[in-house]
Amino acid sequence: MKHEQRLADLRRYFKASNKRYSVEREHLLEIIADMDGQFSIVDLFRKARSKGFIHAASTLYRNIFAFIDAGFINEIKLCGGKTVFESNLKGDNNFLLCVGCGKLVKVKSVSLGNIQKKLCTEHNFEPLNYIYQIKGYCSECQERL
Repeated sequence: MKHEQRLADLRRYFKASNKRYSVEREHLLEIIADMDGQFSIVDLFRKARSKGFIHAASTLYRNIFAFIDAGFINEIKLCGGKTVFESNLKGDNNFLLCVGCGKLVKVKSVSLGNIQKKLCTEHNFEPLNYIYQIKGYCSECQERL
């Protein structure tokens, strides 16, 4: 997705949800697009602060859930109550989570994307994002059981 399209989608989300659009939110979108793999909210804050985009953590904490709701970030719940985030701007949102050791594996699945498209078409629904997560045991943890 190109930067101009992401900005248009961001503006559309804030307009639809009756929230104010701001340059700070635009800058946060740039940082989110640059993030690779899973990251914590602290990682996101450090990167945004190092670029001079935000100065207070409260700015990020006030906005993180808007970016999740808008479909730009996936919130991934790990074992033990830990949460990580991942940019939704780079592809698949399918994960296997080992509840034994906490290993998170991102998997590519064309069929899940097809199911999502079919369901949305059937219900005339415009998706922002989706996340599919299977919890279980990896091969190493299975051997220990």
